[in-house]
Amino acid sequence: MSTLGVAPLAKGFRDGSDDPVRALERALAAAERGKDDKAILWRVPGARTEAESARQRFARGAPLGPLDGVPIVVKDSMNVKGLPSTDGTSFQTEPAESDAEVVSRLRAAGAIIFAKTNMHEFGIQPTGVNPHHGTPVNPWDPSRIPGGSSSGSAVAVASGIAPIALGSDAGGSIRVPAACNGLVGLKPSFGSIPLDGVSALTRDLDHVGPLAWTVEDATLLFEALAARQVDRAVRVRSAALLVDFLDGAEVAVVRAVRGAVAEVFGAIEEVQTPLAAWAAPVEFVIVGSDAESTAGRHLTEHAREMAPDTRTILRLGAGLPASDRHRAAKLRAGMRREIDALLEKFEVLLGPALGCYPPLLHRAARSHGVLDMAAIAQLAAVEFVANLTGHPSCVVPCVRDGLPMGAQIIGRRGDEARVLAAARSFEEKFGPRKPARWHG
Repeated sequence: MSTLGVAPLAKGFRDGSDDPVRALERALAAAERGKDDKAILWRVPGARTEAESARQRFARGAPLGPLDGVPIVVKDSMNVKGLPSTDGTSFQTEPAESDAEVVSRLRAAGAIIFAKTNMHEFGIQPTGVNPHHGTPVNPWDPSRIPGGSSSGSAVAVASGIAPIALGSDAGGSIRVPAACNGLVGLKPSFGSIPLDGVSALTRDLDHVGPLAWTVEDATLLFEALAARQVDRAVRVRSAALLVDFLDGAEVAVVRAVRGAVAEVFGAIEEVQTPLAAWAAPVEFVIVGSDAESTAGRHLTEHAREMAPDTRTILRLGAGLPASDRHRAAKLRAGMRREIDALLEKFEVLLGPALGCYPPLLHRAARSHGVLDMAAIAQLAAVEFVANLTGHPSCVVPCVRDGLPMGAQIIGRRGDEARVLAAARSFEEKFGPRKPARWHG
């Protein structure tokens, strides 16, 4: 059993050596120690009352389930009643009138939502840089980006503040920070988890999912959010390596991912998805044009309050003709057909989680943001594909030393069980690693 994440808490709650109130107090103390790392934005005032209720349930021998009493943080794009959902901005400060559906489902499972986490403004980039609230500190190397847009959620888990977290993903925004911080990140099948009360960047790319230390923790959180069970007896019988996902990647990434895949699955067939080469421009066009309608209205009143990178992307999106969106949609449909065809032959497809190790954070980015489209494409284009196609995708650590790197696993729509089974196979070899910068 991992000493990180949900499992040790659940064991302590069951045998009486720990309880939800003490677990919450430790999480809050860790958040205070790590406050300068900018992962946490808001504390939830009612968390202690909920923890006390959970403690009483365990005392009666009647816990609600495996997440009962577990402290959890959620991204600040998700409504928690009585708290703002800034969506990474400086100006959206009105408190939410009700919980997002995913928050309601977590509460129903007994999870203790104790804080909301920092994020890239509007979730519009995968770097995680935020000039308004501060950029969360990558606990593996503070000179590097934390990954985004769910940067605060990932850093809160990786630095020991929270055992598990909730993020959202329209273009790698769960999986990029998971890979940058040495975590498991799951983007489920499109539509498998409700988005009511969650700020969406796009019309049909956004997903909600877990950031966790272990595949089992990610599975437990997915089950609570999707309201369905995952078959843990499933095994992966056929896998293929997406070699074009390695095109343009850093040599060290190619070496690490190829070596990890060979160690876990042996010699497997190498396949290609030619239209994936268009993932970055297609993603940029769809995000730009959709974000202009979902967030662009704020340009009228709040342009000066936005980070320059956000403002630029929204203005570029406003200038895109409808014909560009139409062409992007056709390419996207072709990508979906390519992936579906490969998944008729193979149960899962494997590749890198990122095209590069977490890049260095430019000094000026902390106050002005950063917009380097070529660098963003190298970082996250391999993640864009599963957003564009709607297939489930999980990243899991695949190195034993140095900076974190992850393998990406893509599966058939609705078949999270097999994707998670493949992730467990990587985890058995590489397991979670704790960084030196630790607040827990």
